[in-house]
Amino acid sequence: MPPFGVFASEFLIITTAMHEYPWATPILLIALGIAFAAIFGKIQPVVFGETTAIRLPHPPALIPVFAHLLLVLMLGLYMPPYLADWYRQAAALLG
Repeated sequence: MPPFGVFASEFLIITTAMHEYPWATPILLIALGIAFAAIFGKIQPVVFGETTAIRLPHPPALIPVFAHLLLVLMLGLYMPPYLADWYRQAAALLG
């Protein structure tokens, strides 16, 4: 899955396979799709399944989520000039 480090290596494998062995790319994509479906099928009940724990009246785990959403909203409305310059320099380094 994209946010994890393994995604980068899989992406590099796929792009290399597309350039070096184009005939093997569909086989690799099908195999990766099957592997993703198998992992997702096992993780889905863990993440979204029913729990036996007692729920808190106010879920404290949502505090960081809303803090980050507030930060993203603030940066979307106003970005300090030094931060915009820093992003421009980083983009220039990448090409």
